[in-house]
Amino acid sequence: MTDSSSKARDKPLSTAEMMMAQDLMESKIAEAKANSKMTHLLMFGNFRMEIVPSADTDVEKIFKDTMSFLHDKYGDGILKTDSPSGPALPMGGMHG
Repeated sequence: MTDSSSKARDKPLSTAEMMMAQDLMESKIAEAKANSKMTHLLMFGNFRMEIVPSADTDVEKIFKDTMSFLHDKYGDGILKTDSPSGPALPMGGMHG
């Protein structure tokens, strides 16, 4: 038996599939946070990954493997940030 991650996909995930996966991960993270109040966070460019620590999770290995995979797939472009809201906002203090 193989898990779904080892199967080749002919097409990218649909928006609905991505939203369901995001909802599932957010609920799992929220549940784990309620129990531990801690997560490990990897952020660079527009990428963000949050892992709830557990005894059987090697967070450093997961982060290194993720960074390697993304760099292999997207090259140095993975480090770029794009503002989805249009032109860059002026730098300065926060208001609100």
